[in-house]
Amino acid sequence: MLEQLKYLVEFQILEDKKALLIRSAEETPKRISDIEHEFQQFEGEYLSKKAEHDNAKKLHRSMEQTIAEFETKIARSKTRMSEVKTNKEYQAMLKEIEDIKKEISAQEDQALEIMEKIDLLGKSLKEIEKDTKARKTKLEEDRQALLQESEGLKERLARLEGLQKQVRDKMENDLLKRSEFLLAKLGGIAVAAVQNGVCQVCHMNIPPQKFIELQRDEAIFQCPHCHRFIYWPEHEWYSVLKDDMEGLDV
Repeated sequence: MLEQLKYLVEFQILEDKKALLIRSAEETPKRISDIEHEFQQFEGEYLSKKAEHDNAKKLHRSMEQTIAEFETKIARSKTRMSEVKTNKEYQAMLKEIEDIKKEISAQEDQALEIMEKIDLLGKSLKEIEKDTKARKTKLEEDRQALLQESEGLKERLARLEGLQKQVRDKMENDLLKRSEFLLAKLGGIAVAAVQNGVCQVCHMNIPPQKFIELQRDEAIFQCPHCHRFIYWPEHEWYSVLKDDMEGLDV
């Protein structure tokens, strides 16, 4: 095989591996943001439930205070009854006391309902609070795992760039410049395989005579349509090269 074509293919395979790592690294902030958002939604439900529980307790305390004030009012009315001089005034005070008792009874019924609500909310809140703490711990673990993964990707990317430099140093200067130009211009793909006479990147047919020449492996060709360097992957050397590249510890 042509050594320079081998280097072109190697360079492209390494570039493809780099692109995958870069995409994975770029996804890390979003993945962290997603798990944080998911936790914030759950935490928001917990805080909403906690606020409802706190408000119910405040309302219950307020009602207890109101009941206590009514009871104080009854006690004062009973004290004043001894000072009443007419039966009409006495009956009026009795009615006033009875009305206050009815109000106290209504308040006590509402307070009982609120107390039952507080108990139910309290039990639910304990479970949600426990789950929230567990989810927060899991969030921190997942965040750290993603950050460590990101660091690992950076290290692997650095190793790939080192291997790519080794290949670059073996390439003819003109070929290297053309390859890097195509990488920049054509979405990071400068080299394409040709199978059954079709470029596997632009999916256009290669002229039959050029495809025959390509299979002879005697010269470096470019696709007449997308202008990428092309090669025929059925050569035995390609299978070996592919296996070697896939086995890289990066």
